[in-house]
Amino acid sequence: MTCTPNIEGISPLTRKEVFDLRHEVAGWSLADGRLTRRFALKSFQECLDFIGEIAGLAAQQGHFPDIAITEQRYVEIAWYSYACGGLTLNDFIMAAKINSRAFTRSGMQI
Repeated sequence: MTCTPNIEGISPLTRKEVFDLRHEVAGWSLADGRLTRRFALKSFQECLDFIGEIAGLAAQQGHFPDIAITEQRYVEIAWYSYACGGLTLNDFIMAAKINSRAFTRSGMQI
C-alpha cells in the first residue's frame, strides 16, 4: 500500500478503526493519540543511518513522522496526521513499511 497524498480535511480514524489496525503493525503501541515504537540499535551512527532510511521512505510517501534519538542507541518514532488531527491509514501504512525494513536490518532489536 502507499500513502494517500493531500489528506488535509480528511477525518481521522475512529477508535474502532485504530484498534482494528493496531494489530496489523506488530510492536507499535498507542501513546497520547500517536502510533509509537522504540527501536534499539548498536550505536549512535546506526541510529542516524536508520533515521536516514526512514526519512527517505517518508519523503517517497509524502508522510512524515516525529523522530527522536535517546540514550545514544534508541530511535523513537511517532506517527500522527497533524493535518487531520488524529491517526489516519497513512500512519499505519508507514508503520508497516518501517516494520518490514527493520526486520531486514542487521543489529536491529525488535
